[in-house]
Amino acid sequence: MVQEPEQSRYEQVTRRAVLRASLAVGTVALVPGLACGNRDEEVFAGARTELGPSTTSSTTSSSTTAPATTTPATTTQSEPQAPESTTQDQTLGASGPAVAGEMVISFSYTFGPEGKITPPYIAVWIEDAAGELAQTVSLWYEQGRKGARWLDHLSRWYPADLDRIAAGGTSNISTISSATRQPGTYAVVWDGAIDGVPAGVGDYFVCIEAVREDGPLSLIREPFFLDGSLAETALPDVGELSMASVRIDG
Repeated sequence: MVQEPEQSRYEQVTRRAVLRASLAVGTVALVPGLACGNRDEEVFAGARTELGPSTTSSTTSSSTTAPATTTPATTTQSEPQAPESTTQDQTLGASGPAVAGEMVISFSYTFGPEGKITPPYIAVWIEDAAGELAQTVSLWYEQGRKGARWLDHLSRWYPADLDRIAAGGTSNISTISSATRQPGTYAVVWDGAIDGVPAGVGDYFVCIEAVREDGPLSLIREPFFLDGSLAETALPDVGELSMASVRIDG
């Protein structure tokens, strides 16, 4: 048996990403196979609305979170419809904040028929209009080195976070991560800030990703135009994620 490394895979890759940033290496693109069907600039094309939800799902191949196996699993994700504008202003100023208060992101997780009955890894984050990770809101995974090795099975969030760090961003994993949860209904809160600075009015994606051992990967990724307030709005059910919604509480 191969001896366990002293550092977790996530720690090693993150260290390499930071070193690449110090050498002025550009940001790596997200894995093409995990992106939505439309380019993000096309998603935000047309006349502006506050929400462009979609109930369309697609299925591709993906790995699972299994500590003892890398068996490919089914990936399910939502395909966002196009909101009605390409104009954005994400610099806080006269336009005001994207979130006047805090954004509450709620969802339910239920075991499907595939895979082992193990608690899922779940990430909740915000992307900017270009599809780049702006702020990780919450990350649930098996705490400790062994569990951190399998973070890459969150196959949209993980490379996006490494790219953000490589571009000079700081890791907030230690402050927003916690242990895995059993199936149930949960809510997490985003304070509307990106790296401690209030985000400005503009176009964003709200993302929820879940994966478990030998089970499917489920990804909800929906576009919003945020200009301070947002009534509670339902998101489409995708795979093992359901009853998801977002709202802004002032």
